[in-house]
Amino acid sequence: MTQQVFQSRYPILEACMNRGSTVELAVAVHAAGGYPSLCSWTYNRHSQAMQQDLDRFVKLTNSNCIHLSFELNEFDHQVIQDIVRSYNIPTIEIIYGNTNIYCSTDSESELEVTLLNLLGPLKEQGTRIFKRIYDTVDQATMDRHLLDGFCIKGLESAGLGSYTPIRETFLKQRELTPSAMLIPYGGVGTADQVRDYIELGAEMVAVGTVLALSAESTMATETKLAAIQKQSQDLVQLTHEFGGVKRKQSVLKFGNYSGPDDPNGTIGLVRGLNGKTDSHVYLGHGIDHVTEILSCQEIIQRLVEKI
Repeated sequence: MTQQVFQSRYPILEACMNRGSTVELAVAVHAAGGYPSLCSWTYNRHSQAMQQDLDRFVKLTNSNCIHLSFELNEFDHQVIQDIVRSYNIPTIEIIYGNTNIYCSTDSESELEVTLLNLLGPLKEQGTRIFKRIYDTVDQATMDRHLLDGFCIKGLESAGLGSYTPIRETFLKQRELTPSAMLIPYGGVGTADQVRDYIELGAEMVAVGTVLALSAESTMATETKLAAIQKQSQDLVQLTHEFGGVKRKQSVLKFGNYSGPDDPNGTIGLVRGLNGKTDSHVYLGHGIDHVTEILSCQEIIQRLVEKI
């Protein structure tokens, strides 16, 4: 099904990364045979900028095979529909927010009405719909929410995740929803890990940190060189609580940015990506597998050599 749905040479998804998923990286991942992505968080609510990057991607690759990630309250829902329809995007990833309810005033039933209105037309045109999850989802909820699969984050993931190892959640989710397409999302940086997940039934394997530190990534070289000297034990695990649910946020800190910022630390993140030392970047356990700056071609070839 990987070839049919994702139409990529290899089952490697570029994990959707806040400010790290850029059109430059997407083009490089596509050329290397992986499945590229863009993330609504990167565009800070400016949907036209995302569309401009999609135009560039299509022009440079002659392909619309790209995975788009949207947080439900980031863009107007009509804008999401228009983008996905106009580019005939094969797969999208929906981030409901930090819990299943993406706005505090929405009830579960209101959320489902919203999802039907948003996702129903996209489902009808053939777009496959994934939900980013930190905990398992039952089959009934999956069916009601029109989902085809899940992008599973956990302990090893960069940025926001959970305290549960990804493999553990992956195996539980596979039992709960045998027909779902599952994509583990974090900590992957070796061919053995990729082979293990594929043998366990993963449709794709998402790689974020390793590709964020690639030659084609727009992250500043100074930041990349500083990061490859670190290990997962050097990551700081911040704690956030949303609706009574505790989430961890995996961060590599270079210093303490003390200026104005949003709750997600976006300005500090941008400073880190631009090489500033009073900053941070969101990296996961994939950092353990990076010792040099390689091209996306070299990275993906190494990841798929055992499948």
